[in-house]
Amino acid sequence: MIKAVLNIAIVLMLVAGSQLAHADTQSEIKSALDYYAEMWNEGDIDALSSYYHQDFVLLTDRGVISSGQRVDDLKSLTKAGEDRGELSYSDLTVKALEQEHAVAYGSLELKFKDGSSIKAWFSTIYRKTPFGWKAILTHN
Repeated sequence: MIKAVLNIAIVLMLVAGSQLAHADTQSEIKSALDYYAEMWNEGDIDALSSYYHQDFVLLTDRGVISSGQRVDDLKSLTKAGEDRGELSYSDLTVKALEQEHAVAYGSLELKFKDGSSIKAWFSTIYRKTPFGWKAILTHN
């Protein structure tokens, strides 16, 4: 009887631990996206580049864009004095795929000073590294 109770207690602790790890994954990735938006809005491209994993690729209607090309594109989009728009995320869902990978998807919006905006849906796969969650593949 005691052994059965201990086994049940262990299973419950494992389930609770798994739920806590999932909650941590969600909050950490949401924080990474908040940080990305903050750095975009401040125009800090060097800080933005730390968001990406070294093997990052972006999939767009133009094809596959490597991490190096992505950073170069961001630099050209954020030239001093130009309206790069205010970035925000919404309708965000984060799901752990396993201990070292997760996926996030949702909506992003760039609001410009002239009142126009660009809205798009995105999905990003993340990899857990010693330096936090890093985007490894984004599709939008």
